[in-house]
Amino acid sequence: MKTQKSLTDGADLAVLARGNGFYYAIRRFVGETIEARRRRAVARHTAEELAHLPDYLKQDIDWPAVTKHEDR
Repeated sequence: MKTQKSLTDGADLAVLARGNGFYYAIRRFVGETIEARRRRAVARHTAEELAHLPDYLKQDIDWPAVTKHEDR
């Protein structure tokens, strides 16, 4: 299935689906996209909260991390 960025909100949209059961493929694809967006939002929120910690706590947990968790 191919994706294309929507101009309104930046979500991935299915633009081509072939074969039997394509409804379920699109539904799964959109569900995975929504779940990925939720995971990114949670990670961003966590990073914002960690950024507000006092310096001595940031040193204890080695924040900010050298690599991003999503890039691993």
